[in-house]
Amino acid sequence: MAKNFKELLKRIRIIPKNNKLYIQALTHRSYTNNKKEDLGNYQRLEFLGDAVIELAISRYIYDLYKDMDEGSMSLLRSNLVRMETLALLARDIELGDYIFLGLGEEKSNGAQRPSLLSDVYEALVAAIYIDIGYKVAEKFLFKQYEKLISKYGMDQFLELKDSKTKLQELVQADQKRSLEYVTLNVDGPANQPTFEIAVKMDNTILGIGKGGSKKIAEQEAAKDALSKMATIKGE
Repeated sequence: MAKNFKELLKRIRIIPKNNKLYIQALTHRSYTNNKKEDLGNYQRLEFLGDAVIELAISRYIYDLYKDMDEGSMSLLRSNLVRMETLALLARDIELGDYIFLGLGEEKSNGAQRPSLLSDVYEALVAAIYIDIGYKVAEKFLFKQYEKLISKYGMDQFLELKDSKTKLQELVQADQKRSLEYVTLNVDGPANQPTFEIAVKMDNTILGIGKGGSKKIAEQEAAKDALSKMATIKGE
Protein backbone atom coordinates (compact mmCIF):
# COMPACT_ATOMS: atom_id res chain seq x y z
CA MET A 1 0.00 0.00 0.00
CA ALA A 2 1.29 3.45 -0.93
CA LYS A 3 2.41 5.79 1.83
CA ASN A 4 0.73 9.16 2.32
CA PHE A 5 1.91 11.44 -0.50
CA LYS A 6 2.03 14.41 1.89
CA GLU A 7 5.03 12.79 3.60
CA LEU A 8 6.86 12.78 0.27
CA LEU A 9 6.09 16.44 -0.42
CA LYS A 10 7.29 17.35 3.06
CA ARG A 11 10.55 15.45 2.55
CA ILE A 12 11.27 17.18 -0.76
CA ARG A 13 10.18 20.55 0.67
CA ILE A 14 7.25 21.16 -1.64
CA ILE A 15 4.27 23.05 -0.20
CA PRO A 16 1.35 22.11 -2.47
CA LYS A 17 -1.53 24.28 -3.56
CA ASN A 18 -3.40 21.56 -5.46
CA ASN A 19 -3.12 18.13 -3.83
CA LYS A 20 -5.03 16.45 -6.68
CA LEU A 21 -2.15 17.10 -9.09
CA TYR A 22 0.26 15.13 -6.92
CA ILE A 23 -2.21 12.29 -6.40
CA GLN A 24 -2.60 12.06 -10.17
CA ALA A 25 1.18 12.12 -10.67
CA LEU A 26 1.58 9.20 -8.26
CA THR A 27 -1.28 7.10 -9.62
CA HIS A 28 -0.67 4.19 -11.99
CA ARG A 29 -3.33 3.20 -14.52
CA SER A 30 -3.70 -0.22 -12.86
CA TYR A 31 -4.92 1.53 -9.69
CA THR A 32 -7.61 3.57 -11.46
CA ASN A 33 -8.82 0.46 -13.29
CA ASN A 34 -9.90 -0.96 -9.94
CA LYS A 35 -11.90 2.14 -8.96
CA LYS A 36 -15.38 3.23 -10.00
CA GLU A 37 -14.31 6.86 -10.03
CA ASP A 38 -11.78 7.89 -12.70
CA LEU A 39 -9.07 9.57 -10.65
CA GLY A 40 -6.70 10.00 -13.60
CA ASN A 41 -3.12 8.72 -13.76
CA TYR A 42 0.40 9.95 -14.30
CA GLN A 43 0.67 9.48 -18.08
CA ARG A 44 -0.32 12.97 -19.31
CA LEU A 45 1.78 14.61 -16.60
CA GLU A 46 4.71 12.40 -17.59
CA PHE A 47 4.59 13.90 -21.10
CA LEU A 48 4.91 17.42 -19.71
CA GLY A 49 7.47 16.51 -17.06
CA ASP A 50 9.80 15.08 -19.69
CA ALA A 51 9.93 18.50 -21.37
CA VAL A 52 10.42 20.37 -18.08
CA ILE A 53 13.35 18.14 -17.09
CA GLU A 54 14.99 18.46 -20.49
CA LEU A 55 14.75 22.26 -20.38
CA ALA A 56 16.10 22.47 -16.81
CA ILE A 57 19.02 20.13 -17.53
CA SER A 58 19.82 21.97 -20.75
CA ARG A 59 20.21 25.14 -18.67
CA TYR A 60 22.20 23.25 -16.03
CA ILE A 61 24.72 21.98 -18.60
CA TYR A 62 24.86 25.31 -20.42
CA ASP A 63 25.80 27.16 -17.21
CA LEU A 64 28.17 24.47 -15.90
CA TYR A 65 30.25 23.83 -19.05
CA LYS A 66 31.02 27.17 -20.67
CA ASP A 67 33.29 25.76 -23.39
CA MET A 68 31.41 22.57 -24.28
CA ASP A 69 30.21 22.33 -27.90
CA GLU A 70 26.61 21.67 -28.88
CA GLY A 71 27.10 18.01 -29.80
CA SER A 72 28.81 17.20 -26.51
CA MET A 73 26.13 19.06 -24.55
CA SER A 74 23.42 17.04 -26.31
CA LEU A 75 25.09 13.74 -25.45
CA LEU A 76 25.62 14.75 -21.82
CA ARG A 77 21.98 15.84 -21.56
CA SER A 78 20.91 12.48 -22.98
CA ASN A 79 22.86 10.70 -20.22
CA LEU A 80 21.37 12.90 -17.51
CA VAL A 81 17.73 12.51 -18.56
CA ARG A 82 17.77 8.83 -19.57
CA MET A 83 15.48 6.37 -17.84
CA GLU A 84 18.20 4.86 -15.63
CA THR A 85 19.30 8.28 -14.32
CA LEU A 86 15.75 9.37 -13.54
CA ALA A 87 15.19 6.07 -11.74
CA LEU A 88 18.22 6.84 -9.54
CA LEU A 89 16.72 10.25 -8.70
CA ALA A 90 13.38 8.60 -7.94
CA ARG A 91 14.99 6.05 -5.62
CA ASP A 92 16.85 8.81 -3.78
CA ILE A 93 13.51 10.26 -2.64
CA GLU A 94 11.98 6.77 -2.17
CA LEU A 95 9.35 7.60 -4.77
CA GLY A 96 8.33 3.98 -5.24
CA ASP A 97 6.86 3.90 -1.73
CA TYR A 98 4.28 6.53 -2.68
CA ILE A 99 2.97 5.19 -6.00
CA PHE A 100 -0.67 4.03 -6.10
CA LEU A 101 -0.71 0.66 -7.86
CA GLY A 102 -3.28 -1.98 -8.69
CA LEU A 103 -3.00 -5.27 -6.84
CA GLY A 104 -1.25 -7.07 -9.71
CA GLU A 105 1.37 -4.37 -10.16
CA GLU A 106 1.92 -4.22 -6.42
CA LYS A 107 2.46 -7.97 -6.16
CA SER A 108 4.97 -7.90 -9.04
CA ASN A 109 6.92 -5.12 -7.28
CA GLY A 110 6.13 -2.73 -10.15
CA ALA A 111 6.98 0.34 -8.08
CA GLN A 112 10.68 -0.58 -8.27
CA ARG A 113 10.88 -0.98 -12.06
CA PRO A 114 13.20 1.67 -13.51
CA SER A 115 10.76 2.41 -16.35
CA LEU A 116 7.87 3.06 -13.95
CA LEU A 117 9.99 5.03 -11.49
CA SER A 118 11.33 7.31 -14.23
CA ASP A 119 7.84 7.90 -15.66
CA VAL A 120 6.33 8.79 -12.28
CA TYR A 121 9.32 11.01 -11.50
CA GLU A 122 8.62 12.97 -14.70
CA ALA A 123 4.97 13.24 -13.66
CA LEU A 124 5.94 14.53 -10.21
CA VAL A 125 8.11 17.24 -11.78
CA ALA A 126 5.20 18.24 -14.02
CA ALA A 127 2.90 18.47 -11.00
CA ILE A 128 5.36 20.79 -9.25
CA TYR A 129 5.65 22.88 -12.42
CA ILE A 130 1.89 23.27 -12.89
CA ASP A 131 1.15 23.77 -9.20
CA ILE A 132 3.92 26.15 -8.15
CA GLY A 133 5.84 27.16 -11.26
CA TYR A 134 8.94 26.47 -13.30
CA LYS A 135 11.42 28.09 -10.90
CA VAL A 136 10.44 25.75 -8.06
CA ALA A 137 10.58 22.71 -10.35
CA GLU A 138 13.99 23.80 -11.62
CA LYS A 139 15.30 24.34 -8.08
CA PHE A 140 14.07 20.89 -7.06
CA LEU A 141 15.79 19.30 -10.07
CA PHE A 142 19.08 21.17 -9.63
CA LYS A 143 19.26 20.11 -5.98
CA GLN A 144 18.56 16.48 -6.88
CA TYR A 145 21.09 16.39 -9.71
CA GLU A 146 23.79 18.02 -7.59
CA LYS A 147 23.27 15.32 -4.96
CA LEU A 148 23.35 12.59 -7.62
CA ILE A 149 26.54 13.90 -9.22
CA SER A 150 28.17 14.30 -5.81
CA LYS A 151 27.42 10.64 -5.11
CA TYR A 152 28.38 9.07 -8.46
CA GLY A 153 30.73 11.66 -9.98
CA MET A 154 30.20 13.54 -13.23
CA ASP A 155 32.58 11.23 -15.12
CA GLN A 156 29.86 8.60 -15.29
CA PHE A 157 27.60 11.03 -17.15
CA LEU A 158 30.36 12.64 -19.23
CA GLU A 159 30.71 9.44 -21.25
CA LEU A 160 30.20 11.35 -24.47
CA LYS A 161 30.41 8.44 -26.89
CA ASP A 162 27.53 6.04 -26.51
CA SER A 163 28.38 2.42 -25.78
CA LYS A 164 27.15 1.09 -29.14
CA THR A 165 29.48 3.45 -31.02
CA LYS A 166 32.42 2.56 -28.77
CA LEU A 167 31.85 -1.16 -29.20
CA GLN A 168 31.45 -0.89 -32.98
CA GLU A 169 34.68 1.11 -33.29
CA LEU A 170 36.53 -1.37 -31.08
CA VAL A 171 35.32 -4.41 -33.03
CA GLN A 172 36.00 -2.86 -36.43
CA ALA A 173 39.47 -1.70 -35.40
CA ASP A 174 40.49 -5.14 -34.15
CA GLN A 175 38.72 -7.54 -36.46
CA LYS A 176 36.80 -5.67 -39.21
CA ARG A 177 33.62 -7.48 -38.18
CA SER A 178 30.05 -6.32 -37.68
CA LEU A 179 27.75 -6.63 -34.70
CA GLU A 180 24.18 -7.87 -34.45
CA TYR A 181 21.63 -6.92 -31.77
CA VAL A 182 19.08 -9.66 -31.05
CA THR A 183 15.99 -9.46 -28.84
CA LEU A 184 16.06 -12.35 -26.35
CA ASN A 185 12.93 -11.56 -24.37
CA VAL A 186 10.19 -8.96 -23.83
CA ASP A 187 8.67 -8.91 -20.35
CA GLY A 188 6.07 -6.84 -18.52
CA PRO A 189 2.78 -5.22 -19.62
CA ALA A 190 2.32 -3.99 -23.19
CA ASN A 191 2.38 -0.33 -22.16
CA GLN A 192 5.59 -0.73 -20.11
CA PRO A 193 7.68 -3.55 -21.60
CA THR A 194 11.20 -4.48 -20.55
CA PHE A 195 13.43 -5.64 -23.39
CA GLU A 196 16.33 -8.07 -23.00
CA ILE A 197 18.77 -7.79 -25.90
CA ALA A 198 22.05 -9.51 -26.72
CA VAL A 199 24.85 -8.09 -28.85
CA LYS A 200 26.45 -10.84 -30.95
CA MET A 201 29.46 -11.23 -33.22
CA ASP A 202 29.74 -14.37 -35.36
CA ASN A 203 26.93 -15.97 -33.30
CA THR A 204 28.89 -15.36 -30.07
CA ILE A 205 27.11 -13.30 -27.41
CA LEU A 206 29.37 -10.46 -26.25
CA GLY A 207 26.96 -8.84 -23.82
CA ILE A 208 23.35 -8.70 -22.63
CA GLY A 209 21.33 -5.68 -21.55
CA LYS A 210 17.83 -4.79 -20.35
CA GLY A 211 15.83 -1.59 -20.72
CA GLY A 212 12.42 0.00 -21.14
CA SER A 213 13.02 0.35 -24.89
CA LYS A 214 15.03 -1.53 -27.50
CA LYS A 215 17.36 1.45 -27.84
CA ILE A 216 18.19 1.50 -24.14
CA ALA A 217 18.56 -2.29 -23.95
CA GLU A 218 20.98 -2.24 -26.91
CA GLN A 219 23.09 0.42 -25.18
CA GLU A 220 23.14 -1.67 -21.99
CA ALA A 221 24.15 -4.78 -23.97
CA ALA A 222 27.00 -2.85 -25.59
CA LYS A 223 28.07 -1.50 -22.18
CA ASP A 224 28.08 -5.06 -20.80
CA ALA A 225 30.23 -6.22 -23.72
CA LEU A 226 32.71 -3.37 -23.23
CA SER A 227 32.96 -4.17 -19.52
CA LYS A 228 33.70 -7.84 -20.22
CA MET A 229 36.30 -6.95 -22.85
CA ALA A 230 38.02 -4.59 -20.41
CA THR A 231 38.13 -7.38 -17.79
CA ILE A 232 39.65 -9.83 -20.27
CA LYS A 233 42.30 -7.31 -21.23
CA GLY A 234 43.04 -6.64 -17.58
CA GLU A 235 42.06 -2.96 -17.76
